[in-house]
Amino acid sequence: MRRIAGAPGMDRFLAGRMPDEIVHSALERVLLGDTHPKKGRKLSVKNRQSTAAFALCVMGIINSQLSNAIDAAEASFSHLPLGDAETEPGVVEVPEPIDQAQFLERRDVQRELFARLREQAAPELRPVIDYWEPNYLADDCIARGEFDRRLVHRLRLLARAILADLAREIQPRAPTGMEMLM
Repeated sequence: MRRIAGAPGMDRFLAGRMPDEIVHSALERVLLGDTHPKKGRKLSVKNRQSTAAFALCVMGIINSQLSNAIDAAEASFSHLPLGDAETEPGVVEVPEPIDQAQFLERRDVQRELFARLREQAAPELRPVIDYWEPNYLADDCIARGEFDRRLVHRLRLLARAILADLAREIQPRAPTGMEMLM
């Protein structure tokens, strides 16, 4: 079931279907097996001898149907070759794995930086701060012509001073094991 839930595209296959409908379709295939062998599944004599063997056969039919649906769902997505996107056209660059500790550290620095900017900045810098905050981690500059260059420059200098203060406050120390508890 984990493979079914995790397969991309299976939400479309399972949308609006109840588990009993899947079982019903498997039993329908068993019934069609006698009259229309190409549309259904013909059971062997061994699978008709006991209810346990019959139930095992029906479970195999259900697994087969779900496996076929997963394969069809996975095949419906486009597969792109991996490589260096700058040198090879038509390939996709593999994203770097996300380091959770580094991500959390950046988020904490961002929160502290903007809290201090709001405290220390002049009122005319507030709109520039509000514009820059949501784009802080993703953008490479504060503003691209949306604000006066002098205001952006003043904000950049203030942010550099605050980041320098933060770097002095957070001195790297040897790990003691207590970091996990804080």
